[in-house]
Amino acid sequence: MPPLASGVSLSLLCAISLLQPCSAEADVAPCASKFVCVGVQTFAPPSTAAGATPADSTDHEPDCSWNGVQHPCSVLDLGWFNGNDGCYWQPASPQPPAGDPLWQGHSPDDGAVYSRTCLDAAGGITAAPDHWSKDPPQGYGGGVDLVGLAHQAVDKMLLADPAITTAPNSGSTGLIGMPVWMWATVSPTTWGPNTATADAGGDSVTATAHVTSMAWTMGDGHTVTCSSAGTPYNASYGGHASPDCGYTYTNTSANQPHAQFHITATAAWTVDWTGGGRQGQFALTRTSGADVAIAEAQAVVEP
Repeated sequence: MPPLASGVSLSLLCAISLLQPCSAEADVAPCASKFVCVGVQTFAPPSTAAGATPADSTDHEPDCSWNGVQHPCSVLDLGWFNGNDGCYWQPASPQPPAGDPLWQGHSPDDGAVYSRTCLDAAGGITAAPDHWSKDPPQGYGGGVDLVGLAHQAVDKMLLADPAITTAPNSGSTGLIGMPVWMWATVSPTTWGPNTATADAGGDSVTATAHVTSMAWTMGDGHTVTCSSAGTPYNASYGGHASPDCGYTYTNTSANQPHAQFHITATAAWTVDWTGGGRQGQFALTRTSGADVAIAEAQAVVEP
């Protein structure tokens, strides 16, 4: 088994029914018994032929990005990384016979059927259904992965979790029936817009990211979605409700952990990119938390 590219996570070194089984002598930690190890290979000379195979070389660092994480651009027996869907693609071998539903009504002379192995949310890899495509996917054969470049541009932005504030905040107590104000600090890293550029292989991609909405999960089973960053509370507003991002509790937080409702605010980012003669869009999220105590108003009885 050839040496592995540096910086490659173990999760990408294992796949179902590929190459030799893991063993104590392998140059990676043993995988679970249902997995077998694969060698990680990286960049090959550019090629767009459907028969192109990953290079038998580890001279280059991984330079393909998915959800802010760098991955090898090619993996032996998995194929080439496609930044459009986060999957490794390679032509199915053998190709299905003519008339097979996998051709989606096309003839074997029109494109190819590809096997796909995709990154999952846990950082591992899972098999995906075979897919017909007229042309090789982005990044195939060592070509520049424009979507991957867009993700690398986003990495440069250092987008942060939303900087949120509530009134009342964690240091004070609100009342049932009284408005709660919620807002987020607007900055290039917490709200946008934010623009950055990434280059590779003679191509350049520029991405611009901005928050389109904020979903506030209030801890009592309700969610408020705000299209703006909200309005900071000022004491002069008294008991008025927020004009653009607020909530009113109808229950006390006394039975909650630490007698507080835990609020989570999830910022929905939209990223628009252009470069290499193409353009596209994808979404990202960032989340922060806060706590607020809500009590029941007590009636005051005069003697």
